[in-house]
Amino acid sequence: MDIRGVVAFYIRYNFMAIKEQIQQKLFDDDSNTLLVHSDLMQGFEIPFKGRESFVISHTEELLSLKKDLNVWMPAFNYDFCKGIEFDVKNTPSIVGPLTEYFRKNTADWRTSIPVFSFSGIGENPNLDFTNIIDPFGAKSAFHWLYEHNASLMHYGSSLHSSTILHYAERMSNRLFYRYDKLFKGKIVQKDASSIDCEFNFHVRPMGKHLDYNWAKIESDLFDNNIVTQYQGGRTRILLCKIKELVDFWISQINQNPLYLLDSESLLWVEPMIEKLGSPFLQSDFEIMK
Repeated sequence: MDIRGVVAFYIRYNFMAIKEQIQQKLFDDDSNTLLVHSDLMQGFEIPFKGRESFVISHTEELLSLKKDLNVWMPAFNYDFCKGIEFDVKNTPSIVGPLTEYFRKNTADWRTSIPVFSFSGIGENPNLDFTNIIDPFGAKSAFHWLYEHNASLMHYGSSLHSSTILHYAERMSNRLFYRYDKLFKGKIVQKDASSIDCEFNFHVRPMGKHLDYNWAKIESDLFDNNIVTQYQGGRTRILLCKIKELVDFWISQINQNPLYLLDSESLLWVEPMIEKLGSPFLQSDFEIMK
């Protein structure tokens, strides 16, 4: 066997070993629903033989992790906040090629929530919502995942794309450093009927630095055995149970409401909250019309 054959054998062996470990973890955790955030360059080491076949191969491998697995992927699109209607059938996902391929070619359903929409195969969450939508509230897709023993996989993606962090912030009832902002718009359903709605988004303060201390957040998750890492070659995959993740974050926020923030954010957030004596409001940062 020449050197290329040795390398190919090693890559294949590494790929199968990591996949088997993940399959065992999903089986041990009794997880029937898996939310996948993806960056294909650090997913399974699949040979690149063209863009479409590359995406298809990753999709097939993910779907084969467990029999009858409900697989969710983000189908996020932020245009609704710019005044553009959200079309459940046609608005594209803009968070990576795998998510858009999955939405168009694999998924059985897509949630009707603007901005933070999901597509998936298997059980449809059939979310109920009113004309005022909170994408991180008790009627959200994130809450459904929390209540249904779902798992979260960062398939090559870094932890900072964990949008479910905002669900933990909301459910903690101690979110002081973002503020609610309503975006009015229209949802076009799959049957072409439309709904007028208001989207209640808790946003970063306008004109201010606000970010998270992801190095500390990730370190704490590993130290407390919340997240398991599967790594080899260029593959880096993180896996956890959503309820354990959210409960851990809420417990930390309850001890320190500013636990998640990085040092640059803390420099101005902490004194401003003390000065205001209350959580941030939109009027603290924006001229209200």
